[in-house]
Amino acid sequence: MELKNNDLVKGSSGSIGDQLVYRQRGGKTIIAKRPKKKSTPDTPRQLEVRELFAEAVLYAKSVIDDAAKKAVYQAKAKANQSAYNLALSDFCKAPEIRKYNISEYAGQIGDQISIRAFDDFKVEWVRLIIKDSSDSTIEEGSALLSGNKADWIYTATVVNPTVAGTKLIINASDMPGNITTLEVIL
Repeated sequence: MELKNNDLVKGSSGSIGDQLVYRQRGGKTIIAKRPKKKSTPDTPRQLEVRELFAEAVLYAKSVIDDAAKKAVYQAKAKANQSAYNLALSDFCKAPEIRKYNISEYAGQIGDQISIRAFDDFKVEWVRLIIKDSSDSTIEEGSALLSGNKADWIYTATVVNPTVAGTKLIINASDMPGNITTLEVIL
């Protein structure tokens, strides 16, 4: 049940006996049945989610304590969403590497590799490691965000004499530090 502009319960939170709880959400008072305690043990997946949520809470609290980070999150928060809620959500979702383009990479200095990485909030950085067929590192470095704000461009700085069998390791990170890795064999 949702109550609006009711002076009797306005600003209330807590419980009434073992039956009802009052909560505040976006200036509204929500009245709901009191949640029941489970009688079955948690599954491994439930324990994993609980641990992730606990870590997300710590991250969201650290964002609120940092005025600059809080301002970044608050600027993107939607109606009835706080910087805390957005930071909590951001922590729980790693960035995605949706596609890459190697058509302009022939193993020469200045060749470019394009990576499209997305996050529910913001991709912080994208890095590439280029390895030869024997798994020795040829080069590694950061990609730069292009003008379209979706693609990251890596420009080769070392000659790669044998492109066939080359391994690209693409890493993308978001603000909370979630890292997604994609390995590609050319």
